[in-house]
Amino acid sequence: MLTTEQKIFCAICHLGTFVGLPVLAPLVVLLLSNDEFVKQQAKEALAFQIGMLAIAAIGGILVFIVIGVPILIAVAFATVILPIIATINIADSKDYSYPITGNFVRSRF
Repeated sequence: MLTTEQKIFCAICHLGTFVGLPVLAPLVVLLLSNDEFVKQQAKEALAFQIGMLAIAAIGGILVFIVIGVPILIAVAFATVILPIIATINIADSKDYSYPITGNFVRSRF
């Protein structure tokens, strides 16, 4: 069972994108927290947000050959929906791992 403090820190990590701090919020929580579960969630949120920024940049470049538009739509959808799903799982005291980036982070860091 997660404590309220753990849930709040994890929510800050995952929902940082909604206050304009998609990379900064998980980075600050990663540096300030002493809890291993919170640090793991912060690493995953940070990797996910950096990945979304990279894919959005690629999509922005490819918009000139039309393929970038669906990429940007998919990134926008994932950037809004997946952090909300992560926060709901954390609120229910469930461990959450983002698709693709979560497995990478858990196996490497």
